[in-house]
Amino acid sequence: MKRRIEAVGLSIAAAIAVVAASHVASGGQSTRPLNPSALHKSALVFAGHEHITNRVYSEGIDPWQPQRVGIWDYAKAKQGGVKVVVENIWAEPAYQPYNVMTKQVIRLLETFYQILDKNKDRMELALTMNDVWRITAGNKMAVILGLEAGWDLDGDLQVLRFLHRMGLRLSQFTTYTETSSYADGGSGPAVWHGINDRGRAIVKEMNRLGIVIDVAHASEETQVAVIEASEAPITDSHRGLRHFMKTNGTMSDETLRALARKGGVIGLHSSGAQISPTYAAWARGKTLPGNRALPPMTIQKPRDDYARYIRELDAAVTERWLERYSRPWAEQVPDEAPGPTLGEWVEQVDYVINLVGEDHVAMGFDQSRGGGYFRDFDATKYPDITAALVRKGYSEARIRKILGGNWVRLFDAVQATAARQEVK
Repeated sequence: MKRRIEAVGLSIAAAIAVVAASHVASGGQSTRPLNPSALHKSALVFAGHEHITNRVYSEGIDPWQPQRVGIWDYAKAKQGGVKVVVENIWAEPAYQPYNVMTKQVIRLLETFYQILDKNKDRMELALTMNDVWRITAGNKMAVILGLEAGWDLDGDLQVLRFLHRMGLRLSQFTTYTETSSYADGGSGPAVWHGINDRGRAIVKEMNRLGIVIDVAHASEETQVAVIEASEAPITDSHRGLRHFMKTNGTMSDETLRALARKGGVIGLHSSGAQISPTYAAWARGKTLPGNRALPPMTIQKPRDDYARYIRELDAAVTERWLERYSRPWAEQVPDEAPGPTLGEWVEQVDYVINLVGEDHVAMGFDQSRGGGYFRDFDATKYPDITAALVRKGYSEARIRKILGGNWVRLFDAVQATAARQEVK
């Protein structure tokens, strides 16, 4: 127990040492020229929200080979200087009826481990930030296992504990946008007006286990309720800001302030639908190749189906998935599309810093699929992010926090909370 607390402390100390070694200027502004390329190469760059495992499962791709279709894979990310990936396996909403989502989570978990096993010389699972520092020091990619869309409609704590045992260290709290037995989703009915007692028990257990709670896709009431119930800081791992995009799918200033007061981090999205009013206005009413609405599932489960239902469901989900990847990412959006741009993303970073401080913003690009994301950008171009932050005039210390330091602090703080609870 003492060793666990000491390990957490050492990880925090390592992160502080990196920041302390950098140039710290008043107000976070740089007072001397920075070399963007050198800074990017030396920084601990986090891809804060991706889910390439789903493409491996559905398409059989090799994520360590640059893919013609899709803008994010491990090969491109490595070339782009990414050192840490929060890889989110995702049980699509189609698997929620009849609660077969846990089955799909396990399948994706096995796919995730198969990728690790095949690429031991390139990547390694990180359970702590100490692991992150060790793995990246060996020039391998550190991968943190996350989960989008939840693990079980009932919020079964035994399933959660099993997933933690299998390496889960971040999980979306709600079952994608749907309302569950314990929390309201972002597009579901307000049954609980946030979370109920079962939801609060899940928050408590995630705190005890040291799993980062992700309130992405939750209703605003749920986000606030989870923030209030959690002893540990939380995240919204991929989100835009309502100050710029007046939709319910973005984060309000009030919720952002509550998140920051608890020590949390927002991972700013890269989708035009989340960050770019100009792009959203241009796209309104258009049917773009990568974003075409697909018909709802109509497969029904008979009482005695002898696995026919799941076979038909799998086939239908795969067909829908491949529709999303029918052409290269560069063809997903016409040339006349107005962004979104890196400048718009940096503007939102600056807004977060001015509102709640530089410790609460990071990258949460969610870029595995092409279309509607940063213009002329794929995972090889993460250095462009660093260059844009340098052009903004930020200090080296501030840029390192945005690129990855704030994710380190968040994971360390959540695991420190778990360690304190274990002592009690």
